[in-house]
Amino acid sequence: MSVLALAAGDGQTAASLAATAMEQQPEWFLSYINLGNALQSLRRFPEAIDCFQKAVTLNPRSAEAYVNLSGALNLDGKHGEAADMAVQAILISPEMADAHVNFGNALLALDSPGEAVEAYVKATRLEPDNGLAWFNMANAYAEMDVHEAAVENYHRAIALSDSAVRQFNLANSLSALLRFDEAEAAYGRALAHDPGYGDAFINLAAAQRDAGRLDRAEATLRRALERAPDEPDLHWNLALVLLTRGEYAEGWREYEWRWRTPHFARFVREFSSTPWRGEPLDGLSLLVHAEQGFGDALEMCRYVPLLADRGAAVIMECRKGLGRLLRTLDPRITVIESGEAPLPACDRHVALMSLPHQFGTTLDTVPATIPYLRVPEGAADFSDVAALAGVKVGVVWSGSATRRDNRSRSVAPHDLAGLAGCRLFSLQKGDAAALASDLFDHGRMVDLGPRLSDFADTAAAIAVLDLVITADTAVAHLAGALGKPVWIVLANPTSAFLWMAGRSDSPWYPSARLFRQARPGDWSGVVTELGQALASFALL
Repeated sequence: MSVLALAAGDGQTAASLAATAMEQQPEWFLSYINLGNALQSLRRFPEAIDCFQKAVTLNPRSAEAYVNLSGALNLDGKHGEAADMAVQAILISPEMADAHVNFGNALLALDSPGEAVEAYVKATRLEPDNGLAWFNMANAYAEMDVHEAAVENYHRAIALSDSAVRQFNLANSLSALLRFDEAEAAYGRALAHDPGYGDAFINLAAAQRDAGRLDRAEATLRRALERAPDEPDLHWNLALVLLTRGEYAEGWREYEWRWRTPHFARFVREFSSTPWRGEPLDGLSLLVHAEQGFGDALEMCRYVPLLADRGAAVIMECRKGLGRLLRTLDPRITVIESGEAPLPACDRHVALMSLPHQFGTTLDTVPATIPYLRVPEGAADFSDVAALAGVKVGVVWSGSATRRDNRSRSVAPHDLAGLAGCRLFSLQKGDAAALASDLFDHGRMVDLGPRLSDFADTAAAIAVLDLVITADTAVAHLAGALGKPVWIVLANPTSAFLWMAGRSDSPWYPSARLFRQARPGDWSGVVTELGQALASFALL
């Protein structure tokens, strides 16, 4: 009877009936399995685990008991134990597909997606109609960024049993492959299954924004906000759309919701001082604290001297590697690298990326007095590069590997190496520099990376070059802040919101020129444009 109640979705009744049966037959292992299943349906995982462990004790040759125990352990986050129990089930009954699925689930949770795929493959061979195996195999491929295989397996899972989450995950992989039309359709199907699926609204809007469909992205987010007006992620994503479109007044206001999103909430810091909300600062001390990436700091530090102009004694915190450079910003500013020294007590504090909002920045009032950064004394000496003849071009092809979109925003160094009529100098740092090792070896590009210990050294290198060509990286902002001609290659119609949409220039950097992909993932047109522009640049 408990099995029937559970099948009908009544876990409470199922648990009650199973408990009664267990009292009547305390040595019958199936009564513990039935009670465990009922408790698991009620999300009472520790109690379910106890029941399945009792079933295993009563019948140590029951593969079903081990499978159920491994499933409950997975649900309770005990993935190592879950893997062990799944292996026991497989040893007893190697033909049991669910045992391989549970083993795969544990491996996937333990950050072993490749091994998880092997387990799911075994499960699907044993049971080709096991939709969960196909779905989780797709999830494992997505975890490895093998999205073509993920899409194929999501389709198989959906053909067996459609659901909101399966359509949602399919859409995520389609977005990662820049197949935005298909992604938008899949997000739509997810929302048809579950009209209140908040993450589907957010990711649908992100796909629409990445495809350059800003009006549709805004409509999606405003529709979602009607359902959940206090959802921070919706407000933050709306900010990205508005800022991309240049609607700065509302956009920067919405951007303040970031601190309430799960992503940014991890970085919220407590200060003893009062947040600065734009009030007069004369005679007050103000801490401007670091947030987000190097590029954000290089772009927004332009506001910090304006705070000193208002009479504040300004202390600016920055990430390690920026201190020497940012000390050229203004002698009135005290710059402290994170971890370099304790931050002093101040009367007010403000996050760096909140400054555009507090200053009421619009497109017409972006502070664009260039340069606002300079090469500091003691930076690396590149007089040997300066002495070389010809047009000297610095190149950067990849940014931080931790960014979700780094693969799509990165351009192959070999594409840039084909640019004619110039000498190429790599400013690339990190693991991505190795992608050009053959170019360095054959003299097609000079590697300056080993000579760059921080951004001050990179600024010194840029200063002796004629031009910088870069992906959307911190170096783009550095070159712009130095007033150096910088050509920025952008991966999709909207890219980062500060580059806006449909523009080849930037209100933030008068020396910048933007080159955008005509088709998602296709750099060929951009490289052709770069070659044509470089031929004209060399004649100047």
